[in-house]
Amino acid sequence: MCTLTWRDEDGLEIFFNRDERKTRSRALPPQEITSPDGTRYLSPIDPDAGGTWMLVNEHGLAVCLLNRWHQESAQVFNKSRGQIVAALASERSVQEIAAHLPALCPDAKPFDLVAFLAKEARGFRWDGSQLTFFEPEMPLTSSSYCFEEVRKARSQAFSQSDNLEDFQASARQSKSAFTVRMNRPDAQTWSRSHLVYSPQSVRWDYWEEFPDLEEEPRLHQITLTLRRTSERSPSSP
Repeated sequence: MCTLTWRDEDGLEIFFNRDERKTRSRALPPQEITSPDGTRYLSPIDPDAGGTWMLVNEHGLAVCLLNRWHQESAQVFNKSRGQIVAALASERSVQEIAAHLPALCPDAKPFDLVAFLAKEARGFRWDGSQLTFFEPEMPLTSSSYCFEEVRKARSQAFSQSDNLEDFQASARQSKSAFTVRMNRPDAQTWSRSHLVYSPQSVRWDYWEEFPDLEEEPRLHQITLTLRRTSERSPSSP
């Protein structure tokens, strides 16, 4: 249950709302982590599954994951999708993700994963048995409730909005199961993320939401210094 948008006209910006059940533990805000090979990255942490739904590393590579709830079946899967994202924290390019992701997918529930580097965005879709590539188009939506109706409602709101910040916050809309900033009896938007790139760094603005969206969200901000361009590997062509 998520919505993902981005823009790169004046530098890459990524917007990602994370929705979850109201019975799940509150996620930890983004923090700087060092991978086993020494790569620095920013990521929030899901304390229930131990993984994450989003990260950005010192090479400038961002990874975002959306569950494909509407494709799930009775089949039993044992791997957390969030652990797949964490396993990609050291990648230097979209090409490296394309090479390493196939080995991580088996035994995981269906998902869409989008990787960003500079002006490149590449989508990867796992349906529970096969991994395919796709060209991501805004807005990307995931929902465990009335998926097609939710997708259409959010796409319509996107087409009528000229401001991504307002779109992600569902400004001037009564919050419901169909809005981007979502609230329904069993689930809600628990966080809104906004990544802002500069040549030297990436800033993560993270709005931590309160139950039923009844209070103003708490803003957390953290910045990661990027490696110099000469130290980064080129992205895939």
